[in-house]
Formats: sequence, C-alpha cells, structure tokens
Amino acid sequence: MQLRAFPRTLAYIVLGILSLSGIVWMIVQATTDNAGNFPALLSKIHGAAAMMALVLLGYLVTHIRKGWKAKKNRLSGATLLSVYLFLILSGYGLYYAGDEDLRRFISHWHACIGLAMVALLPIHMVVGRIVMRKRVFRRPSSADRPPFPISPEKSSRP
Repeated sequence: MQLRAFPRTLAYIVLGILSLSGIVWMIVQATTDNAGNFPALLSKIHGAAAMMALVLLGYLVTHIRKGWKAKKNRLSGATLLSVYLFLILSGYGLYYAGDEDLRRFISHWHACIGLAMVALLPIHMVVGRIVMRKRVFRRPSSADRPPFPISPEKSSRP
C-alpha cells in the first residue's frame, strides 16, 4: 500500500521538518544555557509542523485502513501509529502542563519517543517494500491454483 508521489513527498517534508526541529531543539537545550529566542522559534516551527502532521494523519487513514484490510505490514504500522498517537498526546501535555516537574517528565519521554519515530518510519517503509516485493515475485502456491484443471475451450471450427 505505497502512498502516491504527492502525499509521500508531503509526508517526507512534514515529518522531516518535525524531526529536524525537534532534534535541533534538543541539541540547543543541551548545549546552551541561554540561547535567546532560538529555542522559542524552534518550538514554533515544531508546533506548526506538528499541526501539519495531524492533517497528514487524517489523510493517512485511508492508507492505514487499506494496509490493515490487506493484512500487510501490520506490526510496524501499528507500532508507528501508536508512537504517532503518543507524540500527539505528549505534545498536548507539553503545551498545557502547568507543573514544571510534570513538563520536564513529559518532555523527556516526548524527546525519546520522537527520536524512535525517526527510526520507525524508515523501518515501516522498508518492511512494506519487502512485503510488496514478496507479493509480486512469489511463486504461485497450490492454494492459488484452481481445484480442477482448466482445459482450453474447443472451437466449433474445423
């Protein structure tokens, strides 16, 4: 169930911006005490990309349904969707958490799981391509053959 070119490219762009802004934000937070407005700008970029990722998730519902019905790539797809949902909920928690300790806790897990998402998406794509290749290049099994021999129809011509 590979995505068409436009939505696939859009997904790469949106998830790339989301990943890059999150990773750069983590680096800036870890290496500087007072970086001025840069972390705030990164947070705004990350938040805007997250909103685009929510729209993308809505678009991907069809992709998810088709893949689930076809029983293809379910494990990596379900894992990816679970991670996606965790990041949505933890992002919401980061935005609305009032307690600084709770915010720090949520931030830590949001960052760790977000980094895992960077690896999970390519894994999902590679597994999907392997599954599709096996489907295209597999040899017909006995289950694929008709239960009775098919003979060519005899023509009435001499």
